[in-house]
Amino acid sequence: MRELDTEIAIVGAGPAGLMLAIELGCRGIACAIFEKSAQPPVYPKANATSARTMEHYRRRGLAERVRGVGLPEDHPQDIVYCTRLTGIELTRFRGPSAAQARTRSYIGDFDAGSWPSPELPHRGQQMFIEPILREEAGRYPSITTFFGSSVESLADGEDGVRLQVSGADGQPLAVRARYVVGCDGARSMVREVMGTTYAGHGAEQRAFFGGQMASIYIQSAQLATLLPREKAWQYWFVNGQRRGLLVAIDGLEKFCLGVQLAPGQALEDLDVDAIVTTLVGQEVDFTLLNLNSWTAGHTLVAESFRAGRCFIAGDAAHLFTPTSGMGYNTSIDDAVNLGWKLAAVVQGWAGDALLDSYESERQPIARRNTAYARSMADSMAALTPPPGIEDADAAYDESRREYGARCRTHVAREYNIPGLQLGVRYDSAVVAREAGVPPEDDATRYEASGYPGARAPHVAVGGDVLFDRFGRDFTLLCMGAEGQAVQWKQAAEALNIPLAIVHCDAPSAREIYGAELALIRPDAHIAWRGDALADAAAVLRLATAR
Repeated sequence: MRELDTEIAIVGAGPAGLMLAIELGCRGIACAIFEKSAQPPVYPKANATSARTMEHYRRRGLAERVRGVGLPEDHPQDIVYCTRLTGIELTRFRGPSAAQARTRSYIGDFDAGSWPSPELPHRGQQMFIEPILREEAGRYPSITTFFGSSVESLADGEDGVRLQVSGADGQPLAVRARYVVGCDGARSMVREVMGTTYAGHGAEQRAFFGGQMASIYIQSAQLATLLPREKAWQYWFVNGQRRGLLVAIDGLEKFCLGVQLAPGQALEDLDVDAIVTTLVGQEVDFTLLNLNSWTAGHTLVAESFRAGRCFIAGDAAHLFTPTSGMGYNTSIDDAVNLGWKLAAVVQGWAGDALLDSYESERQPIARRNTAYARSMADSMAALTPPPGIEDADAAYDESRREYGARCRTHVAREYNIPGLQLGVRYDSAVVAREAGVPPEDDATRYEASGYPGARAPHVAVGGDVLFDRFGRDFTLLCMGAEGQAVQWKQAAEALNIPLAIVHCDAPSAREIYGAELALIRPDAHIAWRGDALADAAAVLRLATAR
């Protein structure tokens, strides 16, 4: 039997597993990633990449490649509520095209001041993004990939984690790893071995977007000609017959429709032709590329994210209803948080307790994000269309306007969420405590703050982005106390902690961060802020659980 020793074994190569491998690979940590699927997905899955995820991609040099996939550069990323595709438009939330987002020349109905980030959200299918992540993971010599391989068993022991793997060639492989991370989805083997379970609400039934759903992936050149003159990324249909949605996949001829199955209805019972005709408003020639079912209505978070040498991330740790599009994005945030911590412990410059902070930081965020998605699912289900919504009689105009306004309020709360995406703040044993009130956690409003635990706020300095100057690992941001850089560098060297020093004399940075000095973690969250009198060694020990 073949054997492999590695530092980190990653089970599952979806976005979470691949991003974790990249975070480890860029630091030279030996890791092996095992994935059943030999190829990336070829059918639609996650749709929306958050501003925070785009920032993580930017840190790894991937943002431009990700923004370049999906819809054409000039295709609007609007969200529309309408009766049918060829029917009455009720409201439209405007979003920038990829080209406009890149230059911030236009950001649609997003409030410019509410999104202080070098990266706006992007609408691009997971099936286009995963190949980019696979390619990036392949660049790092310390990453060994096993696509088309299945982990058959796993055991956590005193000397490491043992995995039995069936390789793509059918040959068995025995793996010993220092740690294992389960990025292996809702039916996670790693979560089962850990002895933990999900807690929360599972498969809640709703009038719409609750229970069994069907995704209908089609190709149709004719459908593309029926789109409104002002195109959109997403169309939500509300009429007296059936609710549903349509997502533009490539902006040309590939689309994915989503509808809810009736209780007890099987996927094979669906009349796909009738559904497409109903939602479009006329018969359309199309080719069915894929038909699958999935379950909406989950608000589930694992009771533990770590047990011994085992960790879980992504869908293995939390399961979402897709409203607000935060499932995949929460998974990427998990990977970035855990990646640097595993690397720090393996390289010997952090204590094992640093790994405990993964759960204490990420579990509350998973609960926060799933709860918000649930609230948006409730809001969407309540958008029952009024009688006569499609009637051409002018007497119904006012009810349509009122209903359109309700849809507008909902869609703004679902997608204009800078606070949910950028306002993540950690409270753990490796984040400094300080007096004062932290910024309010409001999904629809982001308050830039240097409060410890918060995401390091974006500052534009001249034509540069301060964020881009941060080091790969820890960064000391000096905003007026340049003489202390030597003390911090010496303390970091004595503790073998990688530390970059970045000087910034812009008054705007000093005002936003609220201190002379700020210690920025490898995941671009603030570990500490203070002045020149601080004990550098003590702060660094705190931030690394030493």
